Amino acid sequence: MKAFGLLLLLVAVGAVSYFYAYEPLADFLGLEKPKAEIPVEVQPTVVKLEEPPPPPPKMEEPKPEPPKPEPMPSAPPMTPPPMVVDNTPKPDADGFIAPVFPPIEEVVKGWMEIPKSAFNPPRPVKVMKPLEFVRVINGNKIGSKMPAGGTAYVTGQEGLNLMVATSPDPGAPASQVSIDDTDLKAVLTAAYDNWKVNMTEYKRRQHLFAKESAGRAQEAKKSGGGASAPVSAGAPAKSADGSYEVLLASMKAGQVTEITPTNVKKWGDAQVEKIDGKDYWTVIVDYTTKTMFGDFDTQAQARIYNGKVEKWIYTGSGEVVP
Repeated sequence: MKAFGLLLLLVAVGAVSYFYAYEPLADFLGLEKPKAEIPVEVQPTVVKLEEPPPPPPKMEEPKPEPPKPEPMPSAPPMTPPPMVVDNTPKPDADGFIAPVFPPIEEVVKGWMEIPKSAFNPPRPVKVMKPLEFVRVINGNKIGSKMPAGGTAYVTGQEGLNLMVATSPDPGAPASQVSIDDTDLKAVLTAAYDNWKVNMTEYKRRQHLFAKESAGRAQEAKKSGGGASAPVSAGAPAKSADGSYEVLLASMKAGQVTEITPTNVKKWGDAQVEKIDGKDYWTVIVDYTTKTMFGDFDTQAQARIYNGKVEKWIYTGSGEVVP
């Protein structure tokens, strides 16, 4: 506590000495008295404040795009129509149109119904596996064997099985074999292809025959005969159904057996033709006949002389119809 009091005393003495003793002592010693500071009025400096940059323009929020219309469903691509290939036979220079034949599989009903005429006479085929044949003599069965590659003769059919024999003779040892174990399909296919060629040519000759027949009739008209000839001269009378009594009488008499009233499809018109120096009344008849590959449409010409059928002629070959 004494120390603190002593310190206060020293501070007080120092302050009194400065205010009362400093100036005389400074004059005596030649010390410069501190000048009293004259307050200087400081002019305020005008500071030009830079104008703040204008605020950036307020960006409007982009308006939402209007809803786009939903695209219409595109139509499926147009598929070009399939090219239609016209396979219709065109007439040749003589006006003949070749017939169109169905495939053999259609003719034989998928090989289930081969026309019986294909086995008359018995048709030879090659067997692809060994076969055992049986022959009955006096009630006793006698067997024989045929190796694969042997030739058997088809006499009939039961579904897809063939009735075969060792020879075409009646009573020959017989057996049964699947059609696929023979070469019958290949044999009949080749025969059918050949048959189509022959039938096409046959039809072409029929067409030419009909043209020639019409030409002969025209010549007969020019020479004073033809359709104007009186019935008394032997012109055949045509019935209401198109048939001719003279032709029906010929069929009934057995003059022709291949043509019957039931298989005639069309009765042609009677006309006069000069054939081999004789004036005939002729009638072309369309009918259906049996062939190795089923029914076939064909024609025949009846030649009438002196009120009776003299003969029937195939228009495709000129041969006499049996």
